[in-house]
Amino acid sequence: MARGCGSGIRRLLALGLGLAIALACGLFAEIPVPRIRQKVIDSLGNTPDFTCSETIESTERLGRAATVTLPAIRVTAGVINGKELYVLPANEDDRSRLRQVMAVFAKGGTGSFALYSRAVFLTTDASFYGMVNESKDGISLSRTGFAMPQDGSTYALNVGGERVRLGYTGLIWMEPATFEMVRLALRADDPPAGSDIKSVSQSFVFGHTGFPPHTVLMPVSMEFDLQERSGDQRLLTAHFSDCRQYVSKRGDQFVEAAPGPPIELAASPAAEVLAPAVAAGARQEGPFLPAKLELQTKLSEAIDERTTAQGTRLSFTVTRDVQQKGNVIVPKGAAIQGLVTRIIRQVFAISQGVKAYYLVGIRLDTVTAGSGQFQLMANLESVAGAGRMAMTNSIYFVPYSSDPDRWGTWDSWRAVLVVPKPDRGESFLGVVGESLRLPGHFVMYWKTVEPPH
Repeated sequence: MARGCGSGIRRLLALGLGLAIALACGLFAEIPVPRIRQKVIDSLGNTPDFTCSETIESTERLGRAATVTLPAIRVTAGVINGKELYVLPANEDDRSRLRQVMAVFAKGGTGSFALYSRAVFLTTDASFYGMVNESKDGISLSRTGFAMPQDGSTYALNVGGERVRLGYTGLIWMEPATFEMVRLALRADDPPAGSDIKSVSQSFVFGHTGFPPHTVLMPVSMEFDLQERSGDQRLLTAHFSDCRQYVSKRGDQFVEAAPGPPIELAASPAAEVLAPAVAAGARQEGPFLPAKLELQTKLSEAIDERTTAQGTRLSFTVTRDVQQKGNVIVPKGAAIQGLVTRIIRQVFAISQGVKAYYLVGIRLDTVTAGSGQFQLMANLESVAGAGRMAMTNSIYFVPYSSDPDRWGTWDSWRAVLVVPKPDRGESFLGVVGESLRLPGHFVMYWKTVEPPH
């Protein structure tokens, strides 16, 4: 975590983000980074595709001319399938104003929700610098600074028709007792000389929004400031309200914020993705297997971090007949299909040094036996030879299982290893090791659970 510590501190101070030198790297151990990340991961994991009513106000100053306030626009915007989308207004004047707003976002390479900032919490690439308590207007908050290096960033500018990746720095204000985020400020590193942009910064204020049965953190206001080398400045402010889960409707027309070739997290070899589970691949229609069936399976192919990613399809072979009341429900040799819902990587320090730790999210979808196919929902209960495997020099465990010894010798590290809540039908396999390598024919034991109503 100390990677780039000195340069990160210098960037924070140079950018005027208000961190004192006393908040340097020596205080990093005092920052509860796992708890901060866990709060955001839980909130994102409970946030469905959504839309909000967004009121956008904008001002611009061209060169030395006076600042001009442009007419406000009220639009419907949200995040759907991982993209920031805006509903096209019916009124042509509103469409024209929305196109102007989109042009500003496209120039700065971001949108109202700055989705690239999720990498601060969903990867371990960002470095955090010190924590202080401050009080303003009678409200006490904790504050920490961070720096996202260029090689871990997913933020990019369009320079000469090409997407150029930039790092960024920022500050996070939190409730001291809960570590829930209250405010987030971001500022991009200096753009390259070929860009006409001088600086890009963005800030958010957060509040609670209900998506039953959960309450999550969502932006309630946003400010985006784009300054150009020519002296032009464009400032956008937005207020969000009436946020609700998105339900697809026929005829919806959207425009994407800042469209362009995305820079994926996976493009960086150092990316350590802690993203919430994806819903990749809709379940096929068909009957579900009943609950409480025990499935003994083996992987049909290896899981390898060099080739396996979020959304990768997996196949398993049932290695023992599954019976219920004397009848074979699933025969030996039946094929099970599933997928990787997410891969999480963390690092943590112990007396022997720094260890790497992975969580592999897995979801089973269907089982095929002969000409018949069933859907299934199952929980991973254990793995064969749990503990250290000589062939990979890794330690395996199942954090969510009915087995009380599922953590084995790593039980004392429960408070250190961040384990998000699984989605329905999702299971986690924990791996402590320098790399993620699950050999083919790796044996896993599952138990089917009640299907969704």
